[in-house]
Amino acid sequence: MKGSLEILKPGLMTSIQGVGRKGLAYYAIPPSGAMDENAAQVALLLLGKNEEDPVLEFTSLAPEIKFHESTQIVITGADFNWKINNQSISLNTVMSVHNGDVLKGSFAKKGLRGYLAIKGKLDIGRVYHSYSTYANAKLGGFHGRFLKKGDVLYWSDDELDMDQVVPFYQGPEYAFLSDTAKDLLVSTVYKISPDTNRMGMRLVGERLESTSYQLENSVPVLPGFIQLPPNGQPIILLQDGQTTGGYPRIAYIKPAFLSKLNQFPLGSTIQLKKI
Repeated sequence: MKGSLEILKPGLMTSIQGVGRKGLAYYAIPPSGAMDENAAQVALLLLGKNEEDPVLEFTSLAPEIKFHESTQIVITGADFNWKINNQSISLNTVMSVHNGDVLKGSFAKKGLRGYLAIKGKLDIGRVYHSYSTYANAKLGGFHGRFLKKGDVLYWSDDELDMDQVVPFYQGPEYAFLSDTAKDLLVSTVYKISPDTNRMGMRLVGERLESTSYQLENSVPVLPGFIQLPPNGQPIILLQDGQTTGGYPRIAYIKPAFLSKLNQFPLGSTIQLKKI
């Protein structure tokens, strides 16, 4: 699926930003990137996106944006009294927008800068490994400049619905998996088992092969670890899970992603994504 958004009013210093550029000071190129890295990261994490993906940053005065396709968004940072179609919305919340919806705000209060992340992948190229705009040198972002009235940003969402994609990191025993199992871990569309409870979320899918399904000694575990029992079906430890365990810890899901996952109904399908 492809979509776009249109800048009806640019606000002030609205630009594309991401993680900064590193190691280029010798060439007089500053890092650039989001001024409030934490707020930008929260917006991306709530949508289950990669930490390096681009966001829109705005300063002091909010832009007015029209969406030309349905998607999901998150806004973080300062409070700009945001509204969609004149209905007030909340910060730090995943919200759906549809074709024709208009997002607008006013002047910032309780802060200065805000961030908008969208579910789809913005059609923005990297310059020196970063999406960030450095307007003084016309580098990166959208044509190397701040956004202006009439600009149209395109995005694509050709993968599985991003709602269903759950990022993870390698666990301590990730190497126990065979090469085939590693491929299956990220290619299988898992179903959340009805046997799921507050201790753990059981996934049903292709059986994963491991060199061992039992560790010699119990090891520390915590919510977010993915264990692999002898049946080869992953278990994601949740808030009431045990504190030690003997199954291989093949992966780990960050708290922000785990919170999102914990809202999925039983029977939902998910796909794991290694980062």
